[in-house]
Amino acid sequence: MFRGKAELRSPETDERVGTFTEICADDGTSHARVVLDPPITLSGTENLAVFGGPGGVIGIAARNGGPTEIREFHGKSTAGCLPNNTEVTLTKSPGGDFSTLLVVLGAGTIHKEHHGQSRRVGFSGSGQGAALGNPFLEG
Repeated sequence: MFRGKAELRSPETDERVGTFTEICADDGTSHARVVLDPPITLSGTENLAVFGGPGGVIGIAARNGGPTEIREFHGKSTAGCLPNNTEVTLTKSPGGDFSTLLVVLGAGTIHKEHHGQSRRVGFSGSGQGAALGNPFLEG
């Protein structure tokens, strides 16, 4: 088991826009988490997605079409574990008829650290995460 982390920076201003973290299991499955700083508000059909390696990794959309403030999102990565030094990109799309339009909000490079070296700082929550199979929610 190991963890990878990328600081996401705006390609226009080089300011930090968030952090991408993945926790990879020995069987190749990966749980990804994005923490945005500052939060981003989505509405209508807008969505955020992270791309890296072979394609899409994780995404989130506005809830019920109304304004939704996104501070973080997480889930099982559809791309599996991404290798060390893989570039990941945070994008925003208007969705709907323009769903192929992607605006790059931030990009970064994954740096791995082996699980034994990591204390999983910043990942806390209830024991329900273990029951759901989400290591980001383990207490």
